[in-house]
Amino acid sequence: MAYIGKSIESGTFKVLDTSGNTYNGSNTTFSLGTQVGSAAQLLVSHDGVIQKPGTDYTLASSGASITFSTAPASGASIFIVEISGAVGGTVTPSDTSVTADKLNTALLTGHTDIGANIADADLFLIDDGAGGTLRKTAASRLKTYAGFTVADITGATALDATPADTDEFIFSDAGTLKRIDYSYIKGSDNTPFFRLARTSDQTGISDNSNTQVQFNSIVFDSDSACTLGSSYDFTVPSGEGGKYLLSFSAMLSSGSNNNANDLNILGIRTRSGSDTNIAEIEVNGHNGWGRGATVNNHGIFDLQAGDKITMKVQIDTVDGGNGVIAGSNAKTYMSGCKVG
Repeated sequence: MAYIGKSIESGTFKVLDTSGNTYNGSNTTFSLGTQVGSAAQLLVSHDGVIQKPGTDYTLASSGASITFSTAPASGASIFIVEISGAVGGTVTPSDTSVTADKLNTALLTGHTDIGANIADADLFLIDDGAGGTLRKTAASRLKTYAGFTVADITGATALDATPADTDEFIFSDAGTLKRIDYSYIKGSDNTPFFRLARTSDQTGISDNSNTQVQFNSIVFDSDSACTLGSSYDFTVPSGEGGKYLLSFSAMLSSGSNNNANDLNILGIRTRSGSDTNIAEIEVNGHNGWGRGATVNNHGIFDLQAGDKITMKVQIDTVDGGNGVIAGSNAKTYMSGCKVG
């Protein structure tokens, strides 16, 4: 069909539902039931008279309401059509009116890849807190917030002490950053460790019988696990079972002018009331090698919590008399420590 004038432009016309509004001759602002970007997008009929945008009415509440310059009379007939699309030229959406559904993913994915490492001056868009405000920020700020810099380590306060078991470290587990307590990586500090000594002679050692060395000095004892005056032993503390390096040494003598036949020391482990000889060494003199000697033995042993370690000696004299355990911190002792 032929017509005179400018060609018809395409567009969308939507009748707005304003049935909930009440006109009483005093109210001027009414809900549109939707949000529009400009007063020019509305075709408003007031009792059959077309209203002029900006003069007879304006938008309020960010485009969600219409405000008339003159309050519609009671019972007024208001008819409103929203016009969108190409009709009337370019339409500017109101603030916050564009939703994610209206955005094409190509807005992000369609751009050229940066093709290089991100520079400190590169910019990102972020949602600034709960307010929903978009702001820009430089990559340098994100790097400081999300990662480490050299200054994070070199500028930190020095601990100046052995870390506590619950102190934490950051490490890379096959490329994934994880944290770990110091207790898992500190290794063994060789505790418990101890050394008992006999500093004065222990006399009256019956011939050819196993006699316990009665230590009278605790040289050191990391876990207060040694006992003097009764059992003369070291007890493996709770939770400290494992491999132990133990040393047994004694300076033994026949205690007379006669020679000693055999000198023997034994390391005894008592577990659940039962004694086990875990370390023994014997020196044979065969009547003529002298009155005595220092005998010692060392080894690594598997111990459990609660095990008790003592040392016994045996002196076989030629004349059958009593022997002597010579007092010497350097020669008559029992020591040990937990190893790895």
